[in-house]
Amino acid sequence: MIIRIFIAGFASFVAGLSYLTGLGRLMTALLIGFSAFSSFFLGVLFMLPVNEDRLWFPIYAKAPAWPFFVLAILLLAMILSLFLIKPQKSALEQVSNSHFKYMLGGLGGFLTSLFLSSIYWFPSDAKRLSTDESSLAIQVLLGTGLFFIGISVSCFLFYKASKGTSERHPDLMRRFVLGLFTFCQFDKMPLLVAYLLVNSPGTKIIFPGVAAFALSASLPVAFFLVKTTLESHEM
Repeated sequence: MIIRIFIAGFASFVAGLSYLTGLGRLMTALLIGFSAFSSFFLGVLFMLPVNEDRLWFPIYAKAPAWPFFVLAILLLAMILSLFLIKPQKSALEQVSNSHFKYMLGGLGGFLTSLFLSSIYWFPSDAKRLSTDESSLAIQVLLGTGLFFIGISVSCFLFYKASKGTSERHPDLMRRFVLGLFTFCQFDKMPLLVAYLLVNSPGTKIIFPGVAAFALSASLPVAFFLVKTTLESHEM
């Protein structure tokens, strides 16, 4: 476990450092590409027969795979836009306290979205046993909708925070915000939620359709990364 934590921490450090050193376009493509690959992998997974005894990734219910493939295609299109669209230099905004407030709002929004939504995703054992599966699915869907909205608003706040610049360092807040965003692994949060919704060895109750909805939160994340990177002056 300690080795896994060390590897995850090192990966976060390298990704954040890449933005700080000006490798923004490359790192953005890699982050979105990982989300696209993960979505494609889940789509392939649900094309396989249901198998609860599979060691590497058991499947407890059959579900349509096409939403994951559609999401993978949309994410790949965003990667192409990153290299095909001409960078758009935004107007300079002198960095101020408001930019740091936006950044703190984005941080709080991500964490709040995750923890508030988890109330709907993971009900108590007593409630789960007394509630039918369709009612549980509605609760999970509500929690995922709250998660999607929270992630979208948080990305908007991070984008507002990234617009702070100075004359000597036009990408001052962009590098800092993108580095912090990546270091905290916020781009992986939709994938984490989708994984939790399809991997439930204890109850064997999964919600693959809702998992695709949760993973679609990668779209506002990818849009934020692409938009911020394209507006950069030196990345």
